[in-house]
Parts: sequence; structure tokens; C-alpha cells
Amino acid sequence: MARNKRYAMSGGLAFSEQGDMNKLSRFAAQGWLLESFAPLGYFLRRGTPAQLDYCVDYHEVAPQELDGYSELFQAGGWTRVCSVGDIHIFSAPKGTKPIYTDMETNREKYVRNVRNLRPFLSVPAATVGLIALLAAAHLLDAAGWILHALFALMTIGAALGVPILMTYAASRLRLNRMSRKR
Repeated sequence: MARNKRYAMSGGLAFSEQGDMNKLSRFAAQGWLLESFAPLGYFLRRGTPAQLDYCVDYHEVAPQELDGYSELFQAGGWTRVCSVGDIHIFSAPKGTKPIYTDMETNREKYVRNVRNLRPFLSVPAATVGLIALLAAAHLLDAAGWILHALFALMTIGAALGVPILMTYAASRLRLNRMSRKR
């Protein structure tokens, strides 16, 4: 029996947005169409091979406004495939005019992304604070359970904070490059 679903790993939208969209287009040409986001990637479903372009947009949209938001893109020939949070992926037949055709609207997409990531920067900041607390507790010969608790919190903070910091840095770098091109 043939598989009807498969997983495709993402390179990370902050790092390889266009690479991911190109990969999804290649899969569509082989009959594997994007179905939804998955942890660290995408779920694809078996379908009719299609020559599709994919594009991502970062925009906070209330659930009751999602239809209107999607209609804006449909007017340009794009269909919303899936969304998670403020990240939306659209598809269109190859050759359809891109969603972002000028530098300023493309730049605004990344400005929104950076703005949305800012509140999450508290995680890496708190992790740095936990590292300082752990060092101080170690120097003061704190009880073992305190050291273990601080180490556990620091580990969780690092596991969450490093990807947040990398995503933010990649988005800022992309914005800086765009600013230099203007």
C-alpha cells in the first residue's frame, strides 16, 4: 500500500525561507502537496503533480478575519494552504505574480516578524540571569537541590532561548541586508 502522507524537514523559515518554498515546489511537481505545518517541518499529502510556487507571509490575523485575509491573496491568484500562529503559506500556479513584488512590502514582512519575536527575547535574557544565579549559588556552596533546580531551569531556558535568539538574529540580519540594498 502506498503512503499518502509524508514529512518534509524545514531549513527554518528565518534561515532558508526561499529554500523551503523551492523545496515545497519541487515536492508539488512530484505529487507531494503541502498539507500543514509540522514540528520542524511540513506534512505533505499525495496528490496530482502540480507546477506550484509557494510563498510565506507573516501577519497576525484574528481567526474571524482569516477569510478576508485569504481573499486579499486570492485576488492575486494565491491560495492559502496552511497557517500556524502568524505564519501563513500560500500557493499559486508557477508564473503567478509574486505576493511581494517591491522591496518595501517585502521589508515590511520582516519588520513584522522581528516585532513579533521581540517579546520572546525575554527567554534568552532570563537564561543568562539563571547562568549568573547558578554561578553565584555554586560559589556560595548552595544546597545541592538548589544547584540542580537552577541547572534544570537553565537547560530548559537554553533549549528554548537558543532557537529564539537564532531566529531573531537571522531576521535582523535579513532586514539589515535589505536596508543596505535600498
